[in-house]
Amino acid sequence: MKKIKSIILVIVITSMAIIFSKNIKPNVQAENLSLNNNLYNFLQDKGNRIEVYNSAIELNKGSSENTCVYFISEVLRKNNFMVPMETSNTEQIISLLKENGFKKQSNYKKLMPGDICFTTDANGEQTNFPTHTYVFMKWVKEGNYDYAYICDNQAKDYKGKIYHIRNINVVDKSNGFDKDAFAFFMKRT
Repeated sequence: MKKIKSIILVIVITSMAIIFSKNIKPNVQAENLSLNNNLYNFLQDKGNRIEVYNSAIELNKGSSENTCVYFISEVLRKNNFMVPMETSNTEQIISLLKENGFKKQSNYKKLMPGDICFTTDANGEQTNFPTHTYVFMKWVKEGNYDYAYICDNQAKDYKGKIYHIRNINVVDKSNGFDKDAFAFFMKRT
């Protein structure tokens, strides 16, 4: 009888330790991959892209100009990541992401589908706030890091396409507009 009580006690203690450790230390890496996967999968659907694009324009009082943060914010909200409705510029979204455990990473070769990217500032530097943000989808050509498929609000500059090819490692033009280079992406670590 004493042996059975000891076995039951060991099972109970082991079970409680497993439950307790899961509650204390969540699998952050799996959670991060889940958010990236959710963003990527969500944006794979053209209907979702159009809905978010239109919502971003509505939030920006009917203009598609300077709606990149509204676009990213809507994508995040649609994937259960709370972003205040008044979030409208890169300074605000970067601050919010930092508050939620996101860290800046500058090695674009480590981009994963669903990562949130930021460009350089208006002077082509990384000292001030980025001019643009977008969601990385995949490389145009595996092993070549100049261009990627991304999703953002700049459809007017890419033949009406929300999901389009954008420069990453180079400065480029599209529809006559300079497109600032990649500066960093943010990911929970």
